[in-house]
Amino acid sequence: MTRTKLFIFIILTAATAAYGCRGPFSCFGGNSEPAGEYKVRKKPETFSYVEKGTEQQKLDLYRLVGVSEPRPALVWIHGGGWIRGFRGNVDPIAFDMASIGGYQLISIGYRYANDETAPWPEIMYDVNGAIRWIKLHSGELGVDPDHIILAGESAGAHLAALAATSSDVAALSGGENPGPSTEVSAAVLFFGPYNMARLAEGKREQIEKDYCMKPGYRSPAQELLDCPEVDKDTYNVDGCKAEDIKLADPGTHIDADDPPAYLAVGTGDCVVPWTESEALSKELTEAGVRNVLVKTPGGVHRINSLNVSAGEIVEFLEGR
Repeated sequence: MTRTKLFIFIILTAATAAYGCRGPFSCFGGNSEPAGEYKVRKKPETFSYVEKGTEQQKLDLYRLVGVSEPRPALVWIHGGGWIRGFRGNVDPIAFDMASIGGYQLISIGYRYANDETAPWPEIMYDVNGAIRWIKLHSGELGVDPDHIILAGESAGAHLAALAATSSDVAALSGGENPGPSTEVSAAVLFFGPYNMARLAEGKREQIEKDYCMKPGYRSPAQELLDCPEVDKDTYNVDGCKAEDIKLADPGTHIDADDPPAYLAVGTGDCVVPWTESEALSKELTEAGVRNVLVKTPGGVHRINSLNVSAGEIVEFLEGR
């Protein structure tokens, strides 16, 4: 091995250790071919799940290659504080999970919380409308409609958790694509915010204890729930309606019939306190819902900083 190659190898290996990347090249935006049994197309097929809807009301299917029988669907919900991001932002771990588990990978978009045409809770109408559309078009998509797994990071994890625990709750369901239930078979949740009041309290505690710097923005939950701004200098939801905070909390809707959930978070997360995932895991456990919480010491608000692997997640989803 030449000195140059050795130097590059050392740098990549150090980055892997320091940042918790799944492989040396993933730290630098590389995405090697997933090592699973199934091959996943990298170029998506795009569908509108709302007739005459917006660009956000579309979904992308990354179809499995050479598969004729219906397969479970892994439905990815992107993050971005409910006000940004795009369905094209699919973390490499989702492709790895699809390749290992043989899942049809679908990434859904949704109207942002700061879209004046989509007041709360229409963001959830979009998520649930997409789930029903997938079930209605399962034959075309190559999907088993009885095996839909939701997955998401950050705000996307919140939407996935809320959809998974509140299936067919009228206030969140919306009217698009009527017919099928919005029930799903599992949820994979990376560092999500769940209870907005608890989130604000956790953020203030991080700041007061100098664990994290004070954010230079208002609480995104204020955008999500259409709350009036109370104080620009304080991260809070004081102006939000109590009934909206309750409706938006997955914990409100948890019962023993909810699907299993895999939660992952890092203790160094300064965007969403890791205690949010811990609290939701506790609520699920108390209700008798199978779940696991993977907590990575020092992990931050980035999946490749967490001590998780696609193979372990698939094993959990398959009950192993």
